[in-house]
Amino acid sequence: MPIIEYYLYRVKFIKPSQVDLFNVNISSSLLFIKALNEKPEIILKKDNVWHIGNIDYFNDVSGAFAVGRTTKTTVERFDIETGDFIDSVDDSGPYTNVIFDSSIGLIGIAKKSKVASDVGAIARKITKLLDNTKIVSEYGVEVRVDFIPDPEGFIQKLRSAYSIKHFKASFTGPNPIDADELFQKPLSVYCQAVSGESGAVEVFGEQLNEESIEAVAKSTASTGNTASAKIQPSHNKKIITITLKGDAIRVPVDIETLKPDILKEIQEAYYKVRR
Repeated sequence: MPIIEYYLYRVKFIKPSQVDLFNVNISSSLLFIKALNEKPEIILKKDNVWHIGNIDYFNDVSGAFAVGRTTKTTVERFDIETGDFIDSVDDSGPYTNVIFDSSIGLIGIAKKSKVASDVGAIARKITKLLDNTKIVSEYGVEVRVDFIPDPEGFIQKLRSAYSIKHFKASFTGPNPIDADELFQKPLSVYCQAVSGESGAVEVFGEQLNEESIEAVAKSTASTGNTASAKIQPSHNKKIITITLKGDAIRVPVDIETLKPDILKEIQEAYYKVRR
């Protein structure tokens, strides 16, 4: 059976420090839904327009939508009446599917080369599309679509290290409702309070606590942020730097899999990172 790969990303609506008093407080989940319902479009250049459409809700907070572009394409045809080959201009609309859970801002983007050469390019278009909605403009939020890196290799290096000497993790303004209480959540609130967009925290020590560092690394990965560490692999080895990086987590599924079942697989992959 043919396989299609979904890449995991986190959609964030970073709220400003100064909120319009005439706007009631609104959750990131509801912002996501309202922005989708506008079916936004952006014109990047002449005859090249990106759209969000085909919205299909599974329940109040999850579902699927299509993202793609319309453009003019020259099609080579054979004219039976004249017996000649001709070039004619026709509309082309390649698109791909995106599965979402707005309650945590989780999306899975199906890879499709006809739409873009890599999934990161599609994620950047989704960012621009959501940013081009009335609801986002009204609330003055910043839209970010960041990939969720697989932290397994990074964590294995932390676990096997003789000692962890330095750890650095990034954060953004408040958005993810399931961010951990120890690190991401309080720092995201601080970031908002000082009108910041993003920041990072660094800690140093002779032997940092492995379990605490691992917990923050998982939270950092699940919120689409970055981390690095300086470790001593063994007693007599030099200190080296490791980073939480790479591609977005991939979830391969059978092409015939129903979309609600794809959502379950995407959620399972996400919560595996969280755990």
